Amino acid sequence: MLKTFLVGLTMTCGALAAFAPAQAKGDGHTWSRYTNVRFQYGICYPKDVLTAQPEADNSDGRKFTGKDGAELAVWGSNNALDSNLKQEIEEAGKRLAGRSGKVTYRATHGKWAVISGENGDGLFYAKIFYNRKADQFKDFEMTYAKSQAALYNPIVSRIAGCFNDLD
Repeated sequence: MLKTFLVGLTMTCGALAAFAPAQAKGDGHTWSRYTNVRFQYGICYPKDVLTAQPEADNSDGRKFTGKDGAELAVWGSNNALDSNLKQEIEEAGKRLAGRSGKVTYRATHGKWAVISGENGDGLFYAKIFYNRKADQFKDFEMTYAKSQAALYNPIVSRIAGCFNDLD
């Protein structure tokens, strides 16, 4: 069931528009957009579910937290370690899955890659863009409880579809 969701999520993400309107018809959420000037990326988030935290001191990104413990983190980074997209997404998968979890889905498509999976009672989804021209990575990760999947699965789908590299 989780694998079916994740495959559907990825397919849905590819079909979504790059920019999200303030409120999509019928989804019941009020959407806002965060744009990072330093690393040139943008992402949407449901401001009625996730609360924006202050931007990081180095202006690389921001966290958004839910009252139920869900977390959306988004950031950019320079490729100081001369890494590649495959290495970055593999490292994210290891970190998010931890010792007891597993990556249940992965896909790479040109300049972006995604993974999703589970870790104990939680689910995770991550998407990374690699911008060759700027030699930068732009990442987002969403974590939430399995018990909250009905709420967050469609939210993650929309976020993944509106996350974009502006450079």
